[in-house]
Amino acid sequence: MRGLVADGRSIHARIIKYHLRRMGIHVDVVSNQDSALCIILDACNTSGRERFDLVLVDKDAWGEGEAISFPCLLLDCRQNGAAMPLGSLPNMFLVATFQSPTEVHELKSAGYVDSLLKPLRPGMIAACLWKALGMEHKRQQFKGKSMPLQSLLSVKNILVVDDNAINCKVAAAVLEKFGATVTSADRGKEAIKMLQPPHNFDACFMDVQMTEMDGFEATRQIRLMENIVNELIRSRDASLELYGNVVHWHIPILAITADVIQATHEECLQCGMDDYVSKPFEAQQLYSSVAQFFESDMVDGMS
Repeated sequence: MRGLVADGRSIHARIIKYHLRRMGIHVDVVSNQDSALCIILDACNTSGRERFDLVLVDKDAWGEGEAISFPCLLLDCRQNGAAMPLGSLPNMFLVATFQSPTEVHELKSAGYVDSLLKPLRPGMIAACLWKALGMEHKRQQFKGKSMPLQSLLSVKNILVVDDNAINCKVAAAVLEKFGATVTSADRGKEAIKMLQPPHNFDACFMDVQMTEMDGFEATRQIRLMENIVNELIRSRDASLELYGNVVHWHIPILAITADVIQATHEECLQCGMDDYVSKPFEAQQLYSSVAQFFESDMVDGMS
């Protein structure tokens, strides 16, 4: 399945792209309205995998009213003689912070299939897309994949960083249920020391709001360490053996936060985190969050 994210703000577009990629959707990103129009028209005139199955447009991407009217522009192109086969328009979804019943009716009248409300959640996105695209049977297949992937975490070393002992235990219990080996740290500074290359951790869950040093600052310092090491390796000022024979150091860091608002997610990405999980912890969410980083390992092991 192929999707297009239309948003003039790169951080917002990256957030939506992350969610869709976790669902196995190939995603392209476009920033301005004219480019979005051109790329959709071009894709409509191709066949097979090149066509877009869905397009997500952020309501605030291009100014007031511009996103709402976007499907009408595509229809106008068809009516004005653009070479678009009948029925070839992709399914359009509007991403918004809030939608009143009246606005929902208006967006569907404008040509949108449905709307997705922020803050975005993987489960909510999946349910909306499956329903709108008539793929409920795919949803059942997707949900059934968690058991075959049970072995995904069985050999992984995970670091959980949280100054709340109870939260640490809860996260560790969930991850260990899937076979992971979990180490806990109660301070950001401790995590920095533990993640100094070389180390043997495969991923890190980092609480955002910790005393002394929050998860954002800890992540920035970890990324700085990795960048320094990577440059030493790239310039051959240090040997691969010195750093565990790893060519490029970048440990997946996932934020642990109870404040799942768009601004928090943006800050997570800006400081170098790869994704986030929300409190209270849910087994499927924790599992699916790390699956995106380890799926290739599992496939390699099966081949």
